[in-house]
Amino acid sequence: MSLEMVFDLLVVGVAVGAIYGLLALSVSIIYASLDIIHFAQGEIFTLGAFLGFFLYTAGVPLVFAILLAAAVTCLIAVIVQKGIYNPILKLSGGFSVRGLTFVVAGFGMSAILQNSYWLLWGAVSKNYGANFGEKIAVGTMAIQPVYLVIMGVALLLMVLLALLFSRTKIGLAMKAVSYNKDISLLMGIDVNRVMSFSFGLAAVMSAVAGILSAQIIFVRYNMAMTLLLKAFSAAVIGGLGNVYGAMLGGVLLGIVETFGGSVIGAQYKDIISFIIMIGILMFKPSGLFATRVKQKA
Repeated sequence: MSLEMVFDLLVVGVAVGAIYGLLALSVSIIYASLDIIHFAQGEIFTLGAFLGFFLYTAGVPLVFAILLAAAVTCLIAVIVQKGIYNPILKLSGGFSVRGLTFVVAGFGMSAILQNSYWLLWGAVSKNYGANFGEKIAVGTMAIQPVYLVIMGVALLLMVLLALLFSRTKIGLAMKAVSYNKDISLLMGIDVNRVMSFSFGLAAVMSAVAGILSAQIIFVRYNMAMTLLLKAFSAAVIGGLGNVYGAMLGGVLLGIVETFGGSVIGAQYKDIISFIIMIGILMFKPSGLFATRVKQKA
């Protein structure tokens, strides 16, 4: 394997891993703030990619298409949360049974949204066709600008999210709600508002991830089917609820998967992420970068 090939695989692996990391971040946002897993997050990812595609092909510049698509996706996610998930929680006994409730509701919503995309936009794959310019020379090697854009946006969003959780009142409220909703209510935190904010923020992250991924793969109604599983793997590897862990887990997964696929064959590369996840669960169930929680009596 030549040095140029190693360099190319590394760049592709980091970029793909950054997409895994962004989707894992959206999973971690909901888990870190609500202590639940949302299995329809992949369809939110796909919605963002489709909305961005139609905006961009209608003549909206890509940056503004990303912002508008993220905003609309956020609005739709909050409507789903308030109009569907909240009533289900109330009818099923509240958060005391949130695990089973959200697993079932999430799978159901995933099926509804995916089939809705198929009915609305068909099964034909769509291509943004965005131009990011010529390759950038790095010594004797070259990098496609699209990969640098993906890495840069992913890094920026990770840092902003980490600052949100550590430096803002809403971020601290999200952590408090995750730890104990009843005590959070007693302390004056508006739990429903925090839930809506968390779903909206996770939707923004998923929408951006969907649009970025669509720059290197096609937009399709079921494009998130495998990606969501890899995002869960990345979140588990990094430690559920850990912002940096989710992104690092995604990048690690992307690099190992890309190099592994070049060695054992691209058709087997999807197996690698799940093997790594199972290994982490066996030897370090809390993840490589798990958040430590101290409890006082």
